[in-house]
Amino acid sequence: MPISAWLASSLRPFPCLMTKLPNGAFKETDMATLVLTAVGSAIGGPLGGAIGGAIGRQIDAEIFAPPAQQGSRLKELAVQTSSYGTQIPAIFGVMRVAGTVIWSTDLIEERTKSGGGKGRPSTVNYSYRVSLAVALSSRPIARVGRIWADGNLIRGAQGDFKIDAQMRVHDGHDNQQLDPLLASAEAQGQCPAHRGIAYVVFEDFALADFGNRIPSLTFEIFERDGSLALSDLLPKISKGEIVGKSTIDIGGFAVAGASVREALAPLLEICPLELVVCDSTLVVRDLGVPQDYLHNIDIAVEENGQVLEKPQNVLPAAAKIPAHVSLRYYDAERDYQAGIQQSHNDAGGRGEMRLELPAVLSAAAAKAIVEAKDSDLRYARHFWSGAAAASGRSYQPGDHFRTSDNQKWQISEAEVGFGTTHIKAKVLPRAIVKGALASSAGRHVPSADQPIGQTRIIAIDMPLAPGSDPHKPALALFAAGTKAGWKRAAISLSVDNQWSDIGTTALPAVMGNTQNAIGPHSPFLLDEASVLDIELLHAAMHMTTRDASPLAVDAPIFWIDGEFVRVGRIAALGGKRYRLSRLSRGVAASEMHAPAHAAGAQIVHMDASSAHIISENLYQMGQRVALDVQGLGDVEPVTTSVFAAGLAITPLPPVHGRAQNDGSGNFDLHWKRRSRLDLGWVDGVDQAQAEDQESYRVGLYWDDGILREWTLTENRLRISASEMAASGTPQNSLVTVKVQQIGRFALSGPLTFDLR
Repeated sequence: MPISAWLASSLRPFPCLMTKLPNGAFKETDMATLVLTAVGSAIGGPLGGAIGGAIGRQIDAEIFAPPAQQGSRLKELAVQTSSYGTQIPAIFGVMRVAGTVIWSTDLIEERTKSGGGKGRPSTVNYSYRVSLAVALSSRPIARVGRIWADGNLIRGAQGDFKIDAQMRVHDGHDNQQLDPLLASAEAQGQCPAHRGIAYVVFEDFALADFGNRIPSLTFEIFERDGSLALSDLLPKISKGEIVGKSTIDIGGFAVAGASVREALAPLLEICPLELVVCDSTLVVRDLGVPQDYLHNIDIAVEENGQVLEKPQNVLPAAAKIPAHVSLRYYDAERDYQAGIQQSHNDAGGRGEMRLELPAVLSAAAAKAIVEAKDSDLRYARHFWSGAAAASGRSYQPGDHFRTSDNQKWQISEAEVGFGTTHIKAKVLPRAIVKGALASSAGRHVPSADQPIGQTRIIAIDMPLAPGSDPHKPALALFAAGTKAGWKRAAISLSVDNQWSDIGTTALPAVMGNTQNAIGPHSPFLLDEASVLDIELLHAAMHMTTRDASPLAVDAPIFWIDGEFVRVGRIAALGGKRYRLSRLSRGVAASEMHAPAHAAGAQIVHMDASSAHIISENLYQMGQRVALDVQGLGDVEPVTTSVFAAGLAITPLPPVHGRAQNDGSGNFDLHWKRRSRLDLGWVDGVDQAQAEDQESYRVGLYWDDGILREWTLTENRLRISASEMAASGTPQNSLVTVKVQQIGRFALSGPLTFDLR
């Protein structure tokens, strides 16, 4: 039976008796003190006895008022609420709390249209935001630390948000002012300042990251920094009615309940503490700690002329005690998630006692508490009862004494008779030293609290990538942060100084800078000599090592200051440094050229998942597109621009042009086509055709003037001697041939070679 149950049923009138004082006089004693002490001790040991005695003496009726609701438990701090009448706990130390929503706007809907044009339907996207206030503590706090939404970290220990959010903290002090948003939303004079309540206000909280719903928020609250001593906490909770003399420290505690008694019950009933009355003052002290004063019992043999029974030393069977005691608590080492520690005892017993303590503890402290509770349960069943002759110092529950066999006991109950005191006591429990027992908090995978850093961007007119639409240009924006916490940034685009917001960046790109220079190289040969060391923006960026051909289908492509390079070998050098070698240079180039690159050149891995493709409806070919990008860690936007040349929809120039003269003035021309769709090198197989059909424009030029032009559907042409003569070509002149592939949207650059 809990203390509250027997407490409510025990408050009724009792007769009085006369107690003999040491000087021989008699005084009237309130029987309620003795009976409640005995009942309390029978139910709750020395704690119950002390409570009963305190009630009999009418010490602080408020502390022990009958409860109207259950006190705080771990589960009450796990779910955010917004119900009327919900109790707001008072936070001491450091706690993680869900809080109570005390004010909120309706969801604010925003609609944005994307796509459309050129016969395609547009898409309307809906997103929502909300403003809300969340009460955290019914007493002032020092600061708010980390914040989680649906269990994911959205605010780090340094106060940096991982999402786009604006928050104001009101610490709950007596001079707390009105929040401007709440004041503007409520009628004049109807908005309280909520003094004495610590709360936060989110303004225009975007819900897109949370499925367009308000997430469950939990907050790390600092009422103070450092550990919290129970000797300081207990007097504050009891408003000075209880004196704390404990050496136990905890991380934090959430005070809730209908009365101070109910708020204190979890601590007093679970922690290795004893509540005793000293000179009409309630004192909490550590269990099992030797006291300064130790009674030496003189056994009384008679009382008021009647012979008393001899003292009894009883050890009942272990069947009535639990085999194990388990304790659930808030684990400081696991981001305040519920942890559990279990006692270990081979002394027998039956079943398990499960305890919940809404306090922040380390694994070692929780282990010490649960072992002490287990020890107390086992020692408490070994009791001594007998009558002691009156002494100069009265016996009270919690006092220690020693019997003739030198065994030490602790008084659980004391009933004053005529010249004697009837005592019931238990064996003095041993003190459990924190850290003396092996403990483990268990495995925990916390949300990463990583700094965001600044945004870095690269805008590229992309070639046609496998799987992409061969009929669309591909202006791509790659972005990443200088720190591992960077996730994305907002993008604004301008053409002809007309700015518009176009969403957010894609997944963080793998990018950095070269650490050494490399020279130019022929794009027709593999570059086996160049070795390029690169340093990525931060160590959390990762590249998969490989050692294969750069012509393989899965060979990664890098952009290095305007040149696309296929890489065959990637070696990790440690940290954020890698080495690239076995290169195929000048990939997808409109001009057959692989230039030199100085140290410090920008480099980015061309991964489709990290490319934000800008809609072709926002620009036209031949325009320069300006981009502003701003992440959470950027004070000002990061800017760049890119020229829309349409590389993805422009055929690549043919290669390997040659002309053969048969000696009679006839010329046979040959060339090889290239595909803007790069699927790697496969022996014996032509590159996939990205155009509607294979066709070419061939021009014959002399002195920069065109002599004749052909349109062909094959990669060869025979120019007869008569055609050469009819073209008006001067005798023995140098004539140039230019071959361009005809694409659906554009002509390729020219392949140029001479007729001799």
